[in-house]
Amino acid sequence: MTNKPKRLNILGALGDFTILVLLIGGAGFAGYYIGINQRLAPVQLVWPGTPGAVPLSQVLQPQSGVQTREQAHATSNTPAPAAAATSPPASTTQAPAPAVAPVSNVKQHKTKYWLSSSGTDYIGYSITVKVNDKPVDNFFGPGKTIDITRFVNKGKNVVVFDSKAMGESYNQHTGDGKASLTVQLVSGPTIKEDYAQSAVLLSCKRNASETQDYSENLSFTSKE
Repeated sequence: MTNKPKRLNILGALGDFTILVLLIGGAGFAGYYIGINQRLAPVQLVWPGTPGAVPLSQVLQPQSGVQTREQAHATSNTPAPAAAATSPPASTTQAPAPAVAPVSNVKQHKTKYWLSSSGTDYIGYSITVKVNDKPVDNFFGPGKTIDITRFVNKGKNVVVFDSKAMGESYNQHTGDGKASLTVQLVSGPTIKEDYAQSAVLLSCKRNASETQDYSENLSFTSKE
């Protein structure tokens, strides 16, 4: 008679424990299910400043051209920019052009002066010309014309013909005295190649048979 109540007590305790486990498991599953549904639930819009509210700009990325409620509110409170001041109409009256002062330092020569080379090419010489200590140009062969009018002063003018022997590699007429290069200073009303010999003021001549360096200082007088 005493064993039967003990068995009933053990079976009752097991039943209670099983019920407790089922309740705990059901509560956990219900919490998980409610949490998932809550995460997928639509966002509820509330007024700005509500405690715990997340700004809508952090939840959704607004599409191009669509304003959120906060952006629309901020835009409505932004004052419109002031109208740009219109510039006064330009005056149609033109200012008189400034007078141009005459250039008194520019020399006006009625007579032109130029250097002209003639003769044979590759005679082994380079002739450098200076007018009043100002370098003008180098002459290696015939057919070159250089205007030197701007270097000429009124009165005496000094012209230097500096001839440098360049060696056999630049001389195709070695020993030939008839192969020569001539540089002449010419004057006249206009610069031209077919000038008369009477227009020649100074002249420097080198030939292929020469091998020495030469420097000639010559002078002429200009009336302008």
